[in-house]
Amino acid sequence: MDHFPPPPATQGYSLRKANKADLDDITQIHISGFVEEPMDNYCYPFRFKYRKDHFKWTRKEYEYYLDNSQKYLVHVAEAAEQPEGDRGLDQRKDANKKHVEAYLKVASNRYEPHGFFFKWAEKQINLSVLTVLPEFRRQGVGAMMVNWGINAATEKGWPATVCASPLGKLLYAHLKFGVIGTEVIQAEGEEDSFSTAVMVLCPEE
Repeated sequence: MDHFPPPPATQGYSLRKANKADLDDITQIHISGFVEEPMDNYCYPFRFKYRKDHFKWTRKEYEYYLDNSQKYLVHVAEAAEQPEGDRGLDQRKDANKKHVEAYLKVASNRYEPHGFFFKWAEKQINLSVLTVLPEFRRQGVGAMMVNWGINAATEKGWPATVCASPLGKLLYAHLKFGVIGTEVIQAEGEEDSFSTAVMVLCPEE
């Protein structure tokens, strides 16, 4: 039984659950859609030098999500007409291992006592890894995907939570998410870092 609401409609696009047949497409969408994503730039700075390696491990990450559908929901947005995880870190050539470990340490703290998301525990819809191919941006596709998450959270009476990049923060703020904190990811002994805005949309009382 599906306990989540149907996806919201956006003219010219449809949203559906992903399946294994989508793996290659999802992987390429992630790579192309997150070119300017601070987390990817920080953790995987060599991904365009080792393109095959980056594709392989990114594909494995999404395969893991699809294989664990009781915990993760992966959706894809499709145009009606086409216009003219840390796993394998020691083997990845595209990654900066120290940076990935710094990121994972911060990300895992979100759900620890005194972490940003701890008080909601399992009773929240956490939005993650939302991206749109550059040629499809500014057409409402990102908002359609976020609104699906908002509707799912609202139906359960839960908050929707997200850690947003600078670009994503603009979209989430437009959709009434509020900033509750900032995460700074920085490997020990290094000046290089990036930050994310921790945001939440709570259900109306």
